Amino acid sequence: MRKWICLCLALLSLVGCQSSQNTVEEETTNNTASMDSFDDTYYNIVKFEDSQLREDFYVDYGSTSDFTSIGRGLQILSSQYFSTSDYYMSEGQYLKLALKQEMVGRDGDNSLQPSSGTTIADIPDPTMVQSIMEQDFWEKSGDKYTLAGASFVIVLDPRDKNNARLDTPMDNQSILNYGYDCSEKLYNIIQSHEDFEKLKDLPVLITIYQATDLTESTVDGHYILKNYCDDSYGKNEQVNFETVLFTSARAKELDATTSNEFDIIKNNLKEAATEAAGLVGTARYQDNKIQSMVIEAHLNVKTATELMYLSSIIADGIDTRFSSEFDIKVLVYSQDELMTVIVKDAGQDVKSSFLY
Repeated sequence: MRKWICLCLALLSLVGCQSSQNTVEEETTNNTASMDSFDDTYYNIVKFEDSQLREDFYVDYGSTSDFTSIGRGLQILSSQYFSTSDYYMSEGQYLKLALKQEMVGRDGDNSLQPSSGTTIADIPDPTMVQSIMEQDFWEKSGDKYTLAGASFVIVLDPRDKNNARLDTPMDNQSILNYGYDCSEKLYNIIQSHEDFEKLKDLPVLITIYQATDLTESTVDGHYILKNYCDDSYGKNEQVNFETVLFTSARAKELDATTSNEFDIIKNNLKEAATEAAGLVGTARYQDNKIQSMVIEAHLNVKTATELMYLSSIIADGIDTRFSSEFDIKVLVYSQDELMTVIVKDAGQDVKSSFLY
């Protein structure tokens, strides 16, 4: 009898261990990218399965600045909780296309849209949620990767009940308030839906992104909210990300010094050029502090010497004129063909490369 009891206890112990192990997601793969050529704000990337959402995401955002702002911004926010030195990142593995479509649809238990009959900012039955994206984070031991957590972004882009763009944009406060509701709904779905069985007991970052309003801008999409959830629904915190065109009224309002310096570089280029020359910058800000700028220069040159001369005028300007330190990349085009790339990392000297 005693042997039988011991055998039963041993079997129960084994079953318990197996059940516990099943809650830990482990993967092996040789598909990794060290990202050594990038700075330490980037994650090493590991590839398992392609996200089921990739095609939809490309169709929605492949032609806008949101394409990079959403993905890169989510990495930046995630790095506050999942260190780039300790974790690997992968495309989302758990949010499947069917559930995503239910979330952005009007019907279904897992819909993140306003329920029928809801009015927000005097708009009846608005369509608020346009997309959802996931990134996963892994700890590596030997050749095994163990799932450690995930980040999600809900993309809000208010439209009418037929998903057509609004004649008058919805006010930011109404969008933010809806973001609070969406964040908690998504957390509850993660805790209850079978697709997230491997995630529900792990730390999760939920963020809200306000998409570019193409009726007013081409670059104004930005993160507005984050909530880090560990064992329970966390605390909502507003996020201050912004993308700004140079030069523009917003650039002058937000950062007059950098705006004036950009104008000087632009004017010096125009004075040096024989024919028309243009300079347009797109800068990313976090907490009202500039982080990076990408500049496009469009020239009309007739000789290689002229191209080198004007490229050098631009390079000298970004190396000496800006009083703030931030990463700068300049793409120099001649007759719409990319000819030169100029790079200045924060605290470093400027470097130029001719492509031919």
